[in-house]
Amino acid sequence: MIDFLILLSAAAATPDSIGYPSAAAALETLKARSDVAITEEGGWTVADDKASHTLWSFTRAGHPAHPAAVRRTVVVENGQASIRMNALCQAKREACDSMLEEFRRMNAALQQSLAPPKAVSATPAWQPTASQKTRVEALSKAYFTEKDAARYAEAWARLGAGLRQQWTFEEWRDAMAASAARAGSVQQRDLKKVTIYRSSQNGAPGTYAAVDFTGRFTNAETYCGYLVWSEQADGSFLLMREEENYIYNETAARLTAEQRLKMKGVFRCAE
Repeated sequence: MIDFLILLSAAAATPDSIGYPSAAAALETLKARSDVAITEEGGWTVADDKASHTLWSFTRAGHPAHPAAVRRTVVVENGQASIRMNALCQAKREACDSMLEEFRRMNAALQQSLAPPKAVSATPAWQPTASQKTRVEALSKAYFTEKDAARYAEAWARLGAGLRQQWTFEEWRDAMAASAARAGSVQQRDLKKVTIYRSSQNGAPGTYAAVDFTGRFTNAETYCGYLVWSEQADGSFLLMREEENYIYNETAARLTAEQRLKMKGVFRCAE
């Protein structure tokens, strides 16, 4: 799980957010340290504090959320790595929320790369059936169609117990609606790969289906992610995990082709 500690302020800043009274004060202090590498990347000022496993990102003049500072630290607890994010944004709340949503998506992708590979124990003789793949493909398309049409109650019914424990329906619906509003209308979505496998998740052996997808929206030329479905005793599937990643057009415009390609690699976009 990724821990987020976020402070949004439109007035005076307090030191308990990022440890400095302002984004400018934090940047000046970091610049004065010889052990911190300062670079300019894609319209951001980035400070890499390797000693504390911390990466700082500072907005520059002209950014909608300026002035803002985002501090991300990799921490290891009980042998598991996670990302702790603190942010101080002194712009309008809408601009701050937009900036933080983008960082949350990047953190989720990075968290996935930090997680140790899950052991997949498959019996050599076992193979998924064509019927399973067909059902998963149809189910994934139906789920996306329901979300695209804002039929959130129908889409919510496809979620498994794990996801329902993380959200209330209202929280999930509002998050999906906010994401859809920012991305704009869907232009294309393709299921690139369906992988059905047997595994023991949390000690419970079962059959799972991972669905990789890509696409584009009006406001996001780059869009990719995956769904993970869990087969139930009656042969139906419920959604146990979902990840959607966007590179919004406003962000892509500030990136080089190499930087966009690198971000797609971080997101593990299927080809």
